[in-house]
Amino acid sequence: MYKNQRGIIMGNGPSLNKMDLDLLGNDSVWGSNRCYLLFDRINWRPQFYVAVDKRVVPDNREQIDSLPGQMPETKFFYPVEFRSRGILQSHPNTYWYDEKPMRVDMAELPEGTFTRDVSRGVFAVFTVTVAALQLAVFLGFNPIYLIGCDTSYVIPATVQAEGGNREKLVGTTDDDPNHFDSRYFGQGRLFHEPHVARMLFHYHEARLVCDSLGVKIYNATVGGNLEEFPRVDYRDLF
Repeated sequence: MYKNQRGIIMGNGPSLNKMDLDLLGNDSVWGSNRCYLLFDRINWRPQFYVAVDKRVVPDNREQIDSLPGQMPETKFFYPVEFRSRGILQSHPNTYWYDEKPMRVDMAELPEGTFTRDVSRGVFAVFTVTVAALQLAVFLGFNPIYLIGCDTSYVIPATVQAEGGNREKLVGTTDDDPNHFDSRYFGQGRLFHEPHVARMLFHYHEARLVCDSLGVKIYNATVGGNLEEFPRVDYRDLF
């Protein structure tokens, strides 16, 4: 449906605060997770939205489930598990997909990490950006530009481990330095321990598939640590 149209996949890194986001008003933008915290700053809304985290989505279910009604022109994509567990509801602009477990043990990577056909399922991810990439590539977007994908995380000393489990974290104050808004994983918010090495691995696997398909991926993030894709200056896109 979107063959050879350019797409913008927007991460939620703090570098978004260094960019003129008003320039994106005429673009096909993919948002994710708590991107709605940006909405009081911009006069456009993403055309696509993805959320996959089994800890973050339930913790923000009320806000996330209200988005399809607020943005009827946006297409929302979720693993069907959120519907079957009663976490999110169906809306006319909601699309559910089967989430397949990543097969990092497969001999012929990246066949087990990045789908070529989302109708057969979307692979589980280490970062929501790769879920958006799988969907965007299948829909035909080419080229695709990444913004806000800083891929750099520091856990504040104020964060607590839930039940002593360092994989399950809880913010205690609004001091999240890893996203565009300090409230993102701020007071009382649940999130996972970020594993940057795993994210970089999955970006690498994504690039291998996209290269094989002739899909061009560029990183237009201001700064950050993601070097898997060729860098371009965000301002030059306009």
